Amino acid sequence: MPYFMQADLENALGVQIVKAIFDDDGDGVADSAPVAACCAYGTAECDSFLRGQYAVTFPISPVPDELKFAAVDFGCAYAARRRPDLTRAMGEQPWTMFRQAAVEKMKQFAISLQRLPPTVAVPANVGALVRTGDPAKPDIPSPPRVFDEMGDF
Repeated sequence: MPYFMQADLENALGVQIVKAIFDDDGDGVADSAPVAACCAYGTAECDSFLRGQYAVTFPISPVPDELKFAAVDFGCAYAARRRPDLTRAMGEQPWTMFRQAAVEKMKQFAISLQRLPPTVAVPANVGALVRTGDPAKPDIPSPPRVFDEMGDF
């Protein structure tokens, strides 16, 4: 199951733009096969950033909104790249702008600067133990204090 549907793409780009980009046979309706390929692309791109970072079965279900919106950004990049002449003529952003926004969002999830909801999973890079030298635990040495003896500075 993809992380977003045609309606999400239409909300992001507009119904007329989606129709214009994905209407291959000229009947005034976005064709289902290219839209499905766009949704699959967005899902695959998101999953590629999260594999190894989250111990979860892919595709993630139910899809958290954070992940859906990142997938929509990848979908917008796919759409704009599919018909660059139309997106340029309609004044839309170039596909690289949409893709860069999605990549930056997914990088935030991969390094745990932003996190998916705990119902999804806990990132693999969370849970490290940081110690600063606790006086109640004398067996753990404090880190050296570099600036303690600076003389008259």
